[in-house]
Amino acid sequence: MMTRWVRTLCAVGLKSLIAQAMGRGVHPPLSERADGVVEDAVRIESLTKTDVASAVQLAVRVLQVRPGDRGEQFASDIIDDRRQMFVAKANGQVVAYGRATELAADEAAPGTPAGYYLRGVLVEPALRRRGIALALTQTRLRWVFACADEVFYVAGADNIASLRLHAALGFQEVRRFASERSTAGVDVLSRLARTAYSDTRPFTDNE
Repeated sequence: MMTRWVRTLCAVGLKSLIAQAMGRGVHPPLSERADGVVEDAVRIESLTKTDVASAVQLAVRVLQVRPGDRGEQFASDIIDDRRQMFVAKANGQVVAYGRATELAADEAAPGTPAGYYLRGVLVEPALRRRGIALALTQTRLRWVFACADEVFYVAGADNIASLRLHAALGFQEVRRFASERSTAGVDVLSRLARTAYSDTRPFTDNE
């Protein structure tokens, strides 16, 4: 069980406190290894206002969608203590991002529990298979576990690369349910307890 003072921190300024503790979300350059993890030119950082436009451009280009209200959504991640977005940057440009959000019951999908969810990892296609998605996921898990005992994740049953990545980090499948968002027509809800997580597990991701 989490202590009362940790829960208090979560309610009154979690985002700023954790950002300070994590060096404002900036990690040392990640070294390239033989197994193909992130090149040392890529850095994982908390999203800032100056990153929003670049993150929106990445989504529009890779997902081939209109900007819509993505700029507003991303900007709200900066100020909302229940949400956080981390970006991977190379040469000052956002080349990947991942979000974590506290959701109410049924908000992720009908029948899903309330809690923190990992959401929306997107990596520049030319930079995939270099460990960026893994680094973003580990960073978000550290952020969530600073104030919660568990975290959830929903993905399409056909998203094998993503499911393998999260399974390697300790996520356990909770249930499957029909979904119109998934190409397979089925989504998978997975859960990871803080006590079961170790971010030292070796894994080469496919994103």
